[in-house]
Amino acid sequence: MTLFSIVVVTKNNAPTIRHVLSSTLTLTDKYDVELIMVDGNSRDDTPKILGDFAEKHRGYFISVKILRDPGVSLSYARYLGFKNSIGDVLIFLDGDTPLSSSFKNHLERELEDGDLVSPVFECIPIDKSTRSFNWFMKTVSYIQGEIVNQASVLSDPSILPPARIYKRRVLEKMKGYPVSSRFFGEDRVATAIAVRLRFRYKFSTRLKLFKIDEPGIDSYWGKHYRYGLGIHIDLTPLGESILRGYILARRLNHINALFPILSVLYAGRSLSISRNLREAIEVSLMKYLVDLAMFTGDLKGSMYG
Repeated sequence: MTLFSIVVVTKNNAPTIRHVLSSTLTLTDKYDVELIMVDGNSRDDTPKILGDFAEKHRGYFISVKILRDPGVSLSYARYLGFKNSIGDVLIFLDGDTPLSSSFKNHLERELEDGDLVSPVFECIPIDKSTRSFNWFMKTVSYIQGEIVNQASVLSDPSILPPARIYKRRVLEKMKGYPVSSRFFGEDRVATAIAVRLRFRYKFSTRLKLFKIDEPGIDSYWGKHYRYGLGIHIDLTPLGESILRGYILARRLNHINALFPILSVLYAGRSLSISRNLREAIEVSLMKYLVDLAMFTGDLKGSMYG
C-alpha cells in the first residue's frame, strides 16, 4: 500500500496552521499517512500548536515528526522534510494551505499518469479583498490550463504551474528538494528540474488546495512587492538560471502597470467563465495591483544589484 508523506512547512502561522493540520486527517482514514511538520523558528504560538496536534492525533498517522530549521529558506525546510520522510509520495503544504476533500477522492487517480502533480488553488473569501483575489485565482487557473495544453511550454518548464505532489523517485533523482531559492519561485524551481529530468508532469483540475490569505488589500500589495523584490534577493545562481523564462514572462507583465492591457484581457477571461461583470471588473483591478506591486518590488530590487 502506498505511503503518503505530508510535509507541512510553517513559520509564524498561528492563525492558520490549525486548519492545515486538521485537513491532513482527511487522508488518514483511507491511506497510510506520515506527517512531518517543519517549523522555521516561529516566534508565535505555532510550535505549541504543532506539539498539541501531534500529541492529540498521533494515532491517526503511521508516524509524526516535528522538525526545526532556521527559518531562512522555504526550500531548505522542504528539503529537510523530504530527507526525514519515508513515504512513496510526498505532498508539500505551507502553513496557510489546507488540503481539500478532493485529495481523498482523486489523489490516487491523478498519480496514475503523473510523477509530479500541480493542484489548483482556491483562496478562502473571508473579506472583500480575499474574495476578489479568489476570483482572480480562478481566472489564473483557467489560463494556466490553456498554457499546459501547449506542448511548447515544456521546452521551458519554469512557465508551468508549480507542483506540490511528488513521487519519491522524482525527489531522489533530484538529490532532494532543491535549495535554490529562499521564497521566490522555489516550487517552480523544483517543478522545472523534475520536468527537465523527463518525469511526467500533470496539472490537475480535480485536486484543490485552499489558501488562507491575510485580509485586506495591503496584504496582497505587500506579498507581491516582496515577490518582485525576491527576484533579486532570493535566488541562487542555479535558481536564477532555471527560472530565466519565468522571470522574463513575469517582467513582460510589468507593461500592465503602465498600460493595463492585460487587466482588460483578464477581465474578458473572467467574464467568459462567470458571466459576472462585477467579478470581471474586480479581477482586472486585482491583476493591475499584482503587476504594479511586482513591478515596484522588481524596480527596488534592481537598485540593490
